[in-house]
Amino acid sequence: MLTLCASCGEPPPVDRSLLTGEPCEPPCWQGLTPGESTLQDVNEFTATSRFVHTRTVSRSSHTRLTQDGEEVARVSIRWRSSAGLRKCNSFLIEDGVLTRILICHDPGLTLRNLIDRYGPPEKYVAGLTFGGPLYYEVTLFYPTYGFTAELVAPYDDGTLQPESRVTSVWYFPAAPLERFLQLSYDAGYGGPPAKSLEVLRDWPGYGPIEIS
Repeated sequence: MLTLCASCGEPPPVDRSLLTGEPCEPPCWQGLTPGESTLQDVNEFTATSRFVHTRTVSRSSHTRLTQDGEEVARVSIRWRSSAGLRKCNSFLIEDGVLTRILICHDPGLTLRNLIDRYGPPEKYVAGLTFGGPLYYEVTLFYPTYGFTAELVAPYDDGTLQPESRVTSVWYFPAAPLERFLQLSYDAGYGGPPAKSLEVLRDWPGYGPIEIS
C-alpha cells in the first residue's frame, strides 16, 4: 500500500495554479513550460516537487516517425500526485524538450471556475464514451492560453452546468487554433488538425450538450 505525504504530518499540496496563476500562467505549470522546459528540468521537478509522490514515478522510452520520416526520441514520465492516488499525470518529452503536460485534477475545479478565470473557450467538442458506463466527454479548447480542459457529464443528465467538474487539463505550447491543433497532434493528442476543425463547435454556454 502506498503511503502519501498526508501521513507525514503535513497535508499534501493541492494544485490550484490554473486558477491562481501561481507560480506561473498557462501554458506554464508549476514552472514547467511545453516547448521550453527540458528533460533535465522535468527530472528535477519529479525528484523534488511536493506535488509529486516520488515513489510512483515511472518512465518509458520509444521513438516516433515525423511526417518527413525522421525518428524522434520520446520519453514519457507518469506519476501520482501527493494529494491522490490517480496515476494519470504525465509529461511527454521529445528530443529532450517537454512537449505535453497532463494534470488530472482533484475534485474542486469546476466549469464556472474556469470560465470566470479565462472566459468561454474558443471551441469545444463533445462525444459519448463506450465500453463501460455511458457518459458525455467534453473538451474545451483554450489555444491562446496553451491548454485544453476535459469534463464528463452523466448521460442521463446531458447538460453542462456551472458546477460541472473539470477532470483533467492538457498543456501544450500556446498558439492560434490551427497551429495549436497541430502542436497537440504532434504530441499525441487528438486527431489530425483538418479533421479536428471539422468537428469543433462554438461555445453555446451552459445547457444541453451537443455531440459533434
